[in-house]
Amino acid sequence: MSQATTGVEKFLLSYIYYEYWGKIYFQSGGSEAEKFIAELIAEEFLPRKNPNFNRVVEGFAAALQGLRDKGLIEIRGYEVVLTDAGKAIATQMKQEEYKELKKKFSKV
Repeated sequence: MSQATTGVEKFLLSYIYYEYWGKIYFQSGGSEAEKFIAELIAEEFLPRKNPNFNRVVEGFAAALQGLRDKGLIEIRGYEVVLTDAGKAIATQMKQEEYKELKKKFSKV
């Protein structure tokens, strides 16, 4: 669990923490959970028609899998929950810093 987190992983931890208070509920459309959640998150930043949409989804899905493997999130049933370690990393990024990064991300 002491593995370093990537920038995308830190962003997703902060996103889940600041936007959803550490827990996202979802209804899976039958695809693997990480990909489905990645699509939900990507839709908040980019329209599906954007040529970068699939690349962003793939990056988010890989980051979510990495977070799960590192024990920073748990995906169980129909929810994604930050673990205590995940919350600790999420809160290292201040909310103002997160909002600036979110703005930049929305312009991809």
